[in-house]
Amino acid sequence: MSGHAKKTVATTLPDDELAALDRVRDQQHRSRAEIVREAIRWYINATRHLPPAVDATPEEREAIREGEKEYARGETRRLEDVLHELER
Repeated sequence: MSGHAKKTVATTLPDDELAALDRVRDQQHRSRAEIVREAIRWYINATRHLPPAVDATPEEREAIREGEKEYARGETRRLEDVLHELER
């Protein structure tokens, strides 16, 4: 990466996440910055292997809305029941 311009990125973390980061830092004898840079590289690499996002069709959006209304009315089904129906 040498030779490339570098920029600073600042963020905040909840106390428990910062404590977890510091535990890893201590175990690996690395700096917070090194670990965060590596985590970002891992994330970017992982997202390269994901399929591209596709917008829902109007029919899919309507089905989602209907499902949300059913859920709000308490009309839910167990996942096992749905899977059983799909097997038929």
